[in-house]
Amino acid sequence: MIRDASVLALGAAAGAVAVHALQRRRRPPKQWLSGPDARKMPAPSTAEPELLSSLSTTPLALSGTLLIVVQNLAVSGANQVLLNLVEGTVWRGNTVLLTPSLGPFAREFTDLGVSVFVGTVEELLDRVQDVRFAICNTIMTAHAVLALESRAVLSCWVLHEWWPPAIMREELEKRNDRNTTPEIVGEALKRCRRTVCVCEAQRQLYSPAHGIVSFVGVPNVAHSWKLGGRGKAENISRGKDPAKGVWGSAPLTLLCLGIVCPRKNQHFAVEVFRAWAGKRKDVRLMVVGARYSRQYEIDYVDKVKAAAKGDPRVEVHDVTSEVDDYYRQADVLLFSSLNEVTPMVIAESMMRSIPVITTNIAGIPEMLTHRKHGYVLPPEKEPFVEALHELCDAGPAAQQRRLQMGAAARKHAEATFTNDAMVARFRLGGLCLSAPTILLDMDGCVVDWDAGFRAAWANASPIDRSLSYAMEECVAEGFKAAAKALYHSERFFATLPPMEGAVEAVRRLAARGYRVLFCTSPVLTSQHCAAEKYEWIIKHFGQAWAGRVIVTSDKTAVRGDVLIDDKPKIVGGCSAVWAQLLFDAPYNRTVTHLPRLSRWIDCESKLEAMLKKDAMVPDAMGDSSQHGAECSPTLRPVNRESVASLPDFSHLLPPSYRTDYLAWRSGKSHGAKGEAFDAAARFRALQDESLNKAADDFSEISVFRKGYSSWRRGGQRGARDIVMMRSALKVGDDPDSNT
Repeated sequence: MIRDASVLALGAAAGAVAVHALQRRRRPPKQWLSGPDARKMPAPSTAEPELLSSLSTTPLALSGTLLIVVQNLAVSGANQVLLNLVEGTVWRGNTVLLTPSLGPFAREFTDLGVSVFVGTVEELLDRVQDVRFAICNTIMTAHAVLALESRAVLSCWVLHEWWPPAIMREELEKRNDRNTTPEIVGEALKRCRRTVCVCEAQRQLYSPAHGIVSFVGVPNVAHSWKLGGRGKAENISRGKDPAKGVWGSAPLTLLCLGIVCPRKNQHFAVEVFRAWAGKRKDVRLMVVGARYSRQYEIDYVDKVKAAAKGDPRVEVHDVTSEVDDYYRQADVLLFSSLNEVTPMVIAESMMRSIPVITTNIAGIPEMLTHRKHGYVLPPEKEPFVEALHELCDAGPAAQQRRLQMGAAARKHAEATFTNDAMVARFRLGGLCLSAPTILLDMDGCVVDWDAGFRAAWANASPIDRSLSYAMEECVAEGFKAAAKALYHSERFFATLPPMEGAVEAVRRLAARGYRVLFCTSPVLTSQHCAAEKYEWIIKHFGQAWAGRVIVTSDKTAVRGDVLIDDKPKIVGGCSAVWAQLLFDAPYNRTVTHLPRLSRWIDCESKLEAMLKKDAMVPDAMGDSSQHGAECSPTLRPVNRESVASLPDFSHLLPPSYRTDYLAWRSGKSHGAKGEAFDAAARFRALQDESLNKAADDFSEISVFRKGYSSWRRGGQRGARDIVMMRSALKVGDDPDSNT
């Protein structure tokens, strides 16, 4: 255990103590306290094209529907991740959620404009036929991954569980779901095109054929999160004599946050705290998360209290949605869980500059660097006590270490665990599964049709291309038939030159990750045109590109994201899902409502601008008053004069109500309006408390927290009542996943 060097200056009377402290300081550190940790953070994937990585930072204007598949809509950390993705605009277009049954989170998704469909994959795909890609959530959706694969819909499958083979079989049998067996899970791990694991250790556990690692994000920390509490110990003026047990006006506080249950192992945290604290009176442990809805939880709360042995320094608090009330009092997070993957509470603590002392299970060692952002230790009492001595002993050395670790932890967390970063990674996954599709017209865009015609025309007559899109309308009256005959002649289309820079630009688009297709309309009266277009592509791009050619007389029937075409007005039998990028030509100069491309060298910047147009990512933790101001009419302040002009109904009100009403009429802000708002706030608080008590772990559910939830309710209502369902089902209470 490290002691501060200042003890050497205490003088001869304390010489023996100083020598003892110096010996302890020179002693080789324990293995569990040596660092930094040998386990490295997983390297970012390099498989994605550079273009897609740059596009993933912004929600794009793409066609098609995003399908989200869940095992249920219970209040769970796994569903919270999906909600964060939707709220972070992982997809700008239509989004449909597929679930076997309704649940409390259905309302949260519909509030954001997500359509909820109760049924099967087959039933949904029969109704929604433009699904672009899917996000399947938890191991329990393995059967959906296979069903989507069989219908040529690619999936991004997110795994939250930590289930080794024996435990997986036990957990699946417990849930009694015939759709999901270990064999089905194994097949889905082989066939899924993008399996997202929340840590490298989990990826190694499941060994998916196409696995990537993406940490779960947490909401951004509000700038005002510290306001309103008693403050952290570092921010309070302290005394100067720790021997008297009055080291400061507020105790140094350890926080243990999470549902009080056996897998969270809080009784161990209590034992470690008491072994370290000894007789100190300036420290305390807050165990937050006691719940009394299940018997095993009740029994374990009793066990935790028994471990405290009546110690007043150990406080046990109930589950809460106001977690910042406890974070703002905490100096250190003491996390003793035995069954986690990448717990949200660790990321949240680090984002609040709170250093962490945690067990080294599953993916936790990947979340932080040992001895830099906190301590990652085996779940044994001795290393935990040693770490507490280093980080929490009285004196300036430990205080400085806490501050340094807290600052490093915050910097690391803000670069690794934000919702924005998580949404960008999932958006990148969607782009890798279904890259932006660029449709290219040939004649007048990739092919320099006019240059080829002029060369063959050989100045037979003047040509004014500003007159019409049709060449025969641009020559003298007596030459119209000759112009038509020329572009109907054999080898005309096969020998046309490419547009300047077009071949190189098209190859570059494909190399950067775009899905490039040629979408061209043939001259239907020409027996040579269609075949020679294929010949032209093979000549200039190679045989492999022949499969990228779509020959159609109706381009509105073709799916894509952007069509580069020189035609001023494209009509057809369908409503086009693509946006047109107009390739500049003299005959389309009067068109002003479409973006324009004049040179192929500018195509990449033009395409990115189109795909990112009007992109706005909502700030998940933004100020609700600011969002409300954007969508609400300006309200004039209520003053005494304006109220006095209104009819007075005080004689009709009961006496208990009359006082506040008269006060409001006299110019005070409270009264009838204020009481209604207060009642609504109390109702929402009760609702959130009820849902938190039913959640798998309240510390993983951020949607019901004050401020964040009020912004969501007021700022983004969406299609809150649009619920697509096969039949009216009662809300189920499916088994929670181990997230």
